[in-house]
Amino acid sequence: MAAIGTLGFVGTGTIAAAMIEGLALSGSEAIVVSPRNADIAAGLAARFPNVTIAADNQAVVDASDMVVLSVRPQIADEVLRPLAFRADQHVLSLIATISLDYLHEVTAPAATVTRAVPLPPVARGQGPTAMFPPNAAVKALYDRLGTAIELTDESEFDVFSTVTATMGAYFAFAHTIAAWMVDEGVDAARAHAFTAQLLEGLGSAPRATPGKDFAELADEHQTRGGINEQVFRAITRDGVLPDLDAALDGVLARLRAGRGIKA
Repeated sequence: MAAIGTLGFVGTGTIAAAMIEGLALSGSEAIVVSPRNADIAAGLAARFPNVTIAADNQAVVDASDMVVLSVRPQIADEVLRPLAFRADQHVLSLIATISLDYLHEVTAPAATVTRAVPLPPVARGQGPTAMFPPNAAVKALYDRLGTAIELTDESEFDVFSTVTATMGAYFAFAHTIAAWMVDEGVDAARAHAFTAQLLEGLGSAPRATPGKDFAELADEHQTRGGINEQVFRAITRDGVLPDLDAALDGVLARLRAGRGIKA
């Protein structure tokens, strides 16, 4: 495994917290976090003895071998430009809309810069994480937290980043099912438990049948003339959800516009 050294987090939000929690399950490297989100930082330091809170963002950078950037895109420039990086540092950016070229510029003279899009399940060691460009240390890090997917093209990385925008919609799908059950008189706790177990079971199907794609699984899970087919036909067109397709197109255009690429 490639050595990382001390990890520092500039920005301590949901994704940074998930990474730190997942790392605590699989190692004990020193972790330094910024005080920007005081409640999350204090909670992490209280739970994990290898986590300390720095005085400010520059103190995080000064203490770290790998600096993880986890701030909102809207404030990235004002947070990052004042920071002084070292040539021997590795910068790992979790900021979805910030290009590799920009990161090299703003973190110079840092020797190595990598982009990644981890998801909340990394806290449980179950997250698929797309990363660009390939790097042994970052791959080893995210393989500990689930599965690292190394990409060699930033445009392809944009596509993977786009798909991470479906998390809220997934849970809205689950909520719609459970809320409909409640409207029909079902106890809310039972509706939640049933819907959660249903979706968890369906989510395990791709691993159980690795030779089948999602279209084949959709076909297998509906009977011609049956109730599954009735719902499938009601909400899809040509086997896909058209509104979701359009929403993903919009996110991809936004990400690429952020890198100066016209749709």
